[in-house]
Amino acid sequence: MHKLFLGEEIAIYARIKPLDSSRILVRDATGEKEVRILGEKARDITSLPCESTVLITGVLTEQGLKINDFKVLHKPLEPAKICVDNVPLDPVEYVRNYPIYIRHPEILRVVKTYSTVLRTMRRILDEHGFTELPAPIIGYVSDPGLRGAGKAVVKIYGETYEVQSSVIMYKQLYASLLEKIYYVARNLRIEPPENMYTGRHLVEFTQLDVEASITTASDMMRLAEETLYKTVRYILNHHSELLTYNQVDFLERTITKPPYPRIDYDSALELLERKGYRLEHGKEISFEAEAALGDMYGTPVWLHGFPTVSRGFYYMPDPEKPGYNIDYNLILPGHAGEVLDGGCREYRYEKLVERIKYHGEPLEKYRWFLELAKAGAIQPSCGWGMGVERLVKYIHRLRHVAYASPHPRIPGVIGP
Repeated sequence: MHKLFLGEEIAIYARIKPLDSSRILVRDATGEKEVRILGEKARDITSLPCESTVLITGVLTEQGLKINDFKVLHKPLEPAKICVDNVPLDPVEYVRNYPIYIRHPEILRVVKTYSTVLRTMRRILDEHGFTELPAPIIGYVSDPGLRGAGKAVVKIYGETYEVQSSVIMYKQLYASLLEKIYYVARNLRIEPPENMYTGRHLVEFTQLDVEASITTASDMMRLAEETLYKTVRYILNHHSELLTYNQVDFLERTITKPPYPRIDYDSALELLERKGYRLEHGKEISFEAEAALGDMYGTPVWLHGFPTVSRGFYYMPDPEKPGYNIDYNLILPGHAGEVLDGGCREYRYEKLVERIKYHGEPLEKYRWFLELAKAGAIQPSCGWGMGVERLVKYIHRLRHVAYASPHPRIPGVIGP
């Protein structure tokens, strides 16, 4: 809501919540503000149901807004259902009834941040010469490296297809042709119900998927750092009204100017084991250990060089360090954990066949991709995927990633 001045004639188009006989809470897309109203028509307005949409005209005085006239544009039939004062602490309750709770200003600020994050990231990548492509929804096969999650399948025209859980192979295909590409991809992963309350798992989520050929891992890591830092700075500099004082302070302290520190997998295991974490070499690092690593640094930190046996078939092995990949995760502090996963990609036909067999996957499922690789249509590339909801969760310091999604679906609970 724009700043108002005494004596100014104003028109307010908003939803209202009557507070008493002379005060209303005015809500619109920019937020909410308590307004004292005066004049003969004030009582008519305060008798309206909560969440009525009105057009009010009047003059601002020292005592309040003197009403000249008003018009009711919409009056709810069941106002008690949608007139919410608080957002539930239980993410399950929130997911099941989010169409009601998104009316709360706290949630609307998060939704606007989500939109701003996407818009800003697109601008940064566009300025670097990247081409955005529409993400596929279904395909012959999707990413097999889901770390415990399942994939959804649909039957169309008598054939079975997978709903995309990742656009990894499509990224490799188009990066080979256009050099620099990105998707704002909606992905679906059937996480086990026991992940309902982890705070960081969604069934349906948005990932900024970036890929480039003729590049290096370090180049792509620097691009990711720049994208993260500039996005957060843009929100702080131009949209601080979306954040509380504590959120601003937290971001100023933690999202510092890059470059960010880097630690390889073996060194991270050694450091974490000294801190009391029991970890198995060759396995993914647990969330608690990963989050602790971020807290030790207090800034984003790169965890890189995972063992080959712990990752999907599409990662490129490190020729200078046998048994390890050229890959990297970006870990956020504040006990947030991973926000980005990336690496350089395997593109050699023989090695792809070898890795797919190692993971116990049938070659037939990946025939379309393998045939392209064999023909030379898949070129060397590196890239990353950044979780948009996880970043929004971090920016607002939300208790659960469900509150960061405009349409939340969490493990075990699918809302409207």
